[in-house]
Amino acid sequence: MFCFSRLRHLCGSLLLCTAGPLSAQQLSLADALRRADEQNPSLHAQDSTRRAAEALIEQAGVRPNPTLDVTAENFAGTGALRGVDSIETTVQASQTFERGGKRAKRLSVARREREVADHEFTVRRAEVLASTVAAYIDVLAAQERLALSTASLDLARETTDAVAARVKAAVASTAESARARAALATARADHARAESTLTQARAALATIWGGTATDVTTLAGTLRMPDELPAAETLLAKLTTHPRFALQQATISSHRASLQLAQSKNAQDITVGGGVRFLRENSDAGLVAGVSIPLPFRSQNQGNIRAARETLAGAEQATRVIDAALRASFSAAWQDLQISRSIARDLRTDALPATEEALALVRHAYAQGELPLLGVLEAQRAHTVLRREILDAETASASALVRVEALTDPAFPLTTALLSSR
Repeated sequence: MFCFSRLRHLCGSLLLCTAGPLSAQQLSLADALRRADEQNPSLHAQDSTRRAAEALIEQAGVRPNPTLDVTAENFAGTGALRGVDSIETTVQASQTFERGGKRAKRLSVARREREVADHEFTVRRAEVLASTVAAYIDVLAAQERLALSTASLDLARETTDAVAARVKAAVASTAESARARAALATARADHARAESTLTQARAALATIWGGTATDVTTLAGTLRMPDELPAAETLLAKLTTHPRFALQQATISSHRASLQLAQSKNAQDITVGGGVRFLRENSDAGLVAGVSIPLPFRSQNQGNIRAARETLAGAEQATRVIDAALRASFSAAWQDLQISRSIARDLRTDALPATEEALALVRHAYAQGELPLLGVLEAQRAHTVLRREILDAETASASALVRVEALTDPAFPLTTALLSSR
């Protein structure tokens, strides 16, 4: 006879494995975020871009070097200029003075570019952390799917053993034994797929910090529904703090500085020189001085100015595009969160108790010889399918919550509180 108490024990074990106490060896969400923040390869690459932008500030402040000209005249000619007796030598130093504040504007552009690089790093870091939390959720879900498949496998083994005993006692047919063995084979295949999914999820999480699946053992936390959520308006108000807005503002400032630099290049630089001219014939010497100013008959920089102005206008328009895109992403994530929470709550509150009651009744009827094994297997399958649907809904809810917080608060306080709760 099938042991109904064993069924209750297996179901209880499944609940414990998804909500039991945490061990000291488990990887917490905070640990995963710290590893990603410190070891993610793309963040290291982005940090190199920031340092390169810092070096360009130094380069932008460089002033033009002075030049030294040495000119020899009136030698190796004909007549009186034959040979070097009449040679005249001029030694002159000259310095170019930039006009229009070019150096200050170059520095301004370089500093704005450094700010852009800083904000790009912030945006990339937020993306990496969001990917880490999402991957962490995937591993937790894979852990719970494996626990569910393990309980289902144990139940299938228990059923197979019970049917074998009934066949041996000549109170059940061999056809029932075949059906039980088929169900057991299906449960084994499902368990193998769950193990593979967990390994892949662990590898995806570890890859974020350049590790492997062996770096990720059991994770801390459980997937469950948050009791309450902040109002959508409260979260939406935080959308303006998204790092993409700060990046866009820095980009606008950079383009504005580039326009000012392009306009400053219309101011012509002045080159001032001075030196000494030596006369070979009588050993006399005299001072030489000069000023060089380009004649601006036509502008040489109008195209660059126009391009800089159009680029700035485009960047200013892009702010509204970013705002619309972020609001659309928030709306989609919020809707997914609300729907998945509602589905999970209804299934767990209403459908699961009814399914468990039906399974218990079917088990009892089978034990009394009132129902065939096929009804038992169908009831078990329905119970397993429902548990998976609940897990899928709770996983979707947690993933949607991650998407919402990635848009409104990159510190992920709601998700962290959810996963750290017991």
